[in-house]
Amino acid sequence: MKFSYKAANISGSMETGQIEAASREQLVAILKSKSLFPVEIKKASDSRLSLFTKRFSRKERLTFTRQLAGLLSSGIGLEKALAIINRLSSGKEANKIIGQLERLIQEGHSFTAALEKFPRHFTPLYISMVKAGEAGGLLAQVLTRLIRYQEEELNLRNFIVSSLIYPVILAISNLGVLLMYMLFVIPKFMPIFAELGNDLPFITQIVIFCGTALQNFWWLFLFLIVGFGVWFWIWISTERGKLKFDQLKLSLPLLGSVMTKIAVSRMSLSLSMLCSSGVPLLTALTISGGVSGNLELDRSLQEVIGEVKQGSSLVASMSNKTTFPVLAVEMIGVGEESGNLEEMLDQVSATYENEVKQSLGIFLAIFEPLLILSMVGVIAILAIGILVPIFNLNSQIDPTL
Repeated sequence: MKFSYKAANISGSMETGQIEAASREQLVAILKSKSLFPVEIKKASDSRLSLFTKRFSRKERLTFTRQLAGLLSSGIGLEKALAIINRLSSGKEANKIIGQLERLIQEGHSFTAALEKFPRHFTPLYISMVKAGEAGGLLAQVLTRLIRYQEEELNLRNFIVSSLIYPVILAISNLGVLLMYMLFVIPKFMPIFAELGNDLPFITQIVIFCGTALQNFWWLFLFLIVGFGVWFWIWISTERGKLKFDQLKLSLPLLGSVMTKIAVSRMSLSLSMLCSSGVPLLTALTISGGVSGNLELDRSLQEVIGEVKQGSSLVASMSNKTTFPVLAVEMIGVGEESGNLEEMLDQVSATYENEVKQSLGIFLAIFEPLLILSMVGVIAILAIGILVPIFNLNSQIDPTL
């Protein structure tokens, strides 16, 4: 249980803070051991458990790690380094988290134990590497490795997002053009189509049917889209649904190979960082599966862990799983045999990161023209559906009149 307190020290000045204790009596004993005399004690509301607490963004966590590594490398103690970072930080939520970390260190917690209080802000990989660094007295060096990991992860994410901006804009444009025709253009021609009756071409009848359905039942389409979105969100929130969706992502044509390479790149980089920081292999494998971002790959990695526990080698276990690319398995095998597994995993990550960029470029080179052609095709179909009956009507007019 956590309590906030106000207490007087020996000099008579007031101090405030928060301490975890089993009861008020235990808290009083802790304060007296620190030569503090409690004036006010009350239960503290733990905002860290709130579902509405904003998380550390990737950039904020990277900035925090970079500042902390720099200060520790300069010989500044952890508690003082956190106090300095807290003053430097401009984010309200970041200040709150760093301030609580500082208080926990003051109360005698290890840095690892303090980070474990914030599982929504610091990943298991982050905490495990810090734990290994603290145990080996190499916290500053481990944080430097974490900086590199976060930078590479952020760069890859930014590359993917920036690469998808143009296709998303094209897709939205396609939908916008279609809705504009259906809701504004087609109704202008409805009186002409009504006069022609049943003599309309088949393509025009389809266009009219779609336009009329969208105008009269737009609320139904909106309900179906929202309903499907809610159902899909609930479905992928379950372990079975997420597993099926992740399996589908890996099996998609063209895009599936990109998804596989992204997951393998993230897994290899995190595994390399953990192993080089002194984290045991089985623990590193368990954490890396979650970092990959794909439940199917994580499931395969858990099977590998079970086989390794039974005495199998890492490469032999991975070679039996179709989830892992052959090149990655072969490179890991070379690293395992040579005793340079960490370095080879690092090379696997770099190799697949480059392949992700190349594969994504090829995919977009194919996908973007297809989007443009689909937009042109939709416009052509709608234009033909509108213009054909008008041309037929003009051809029926007697030019002698």
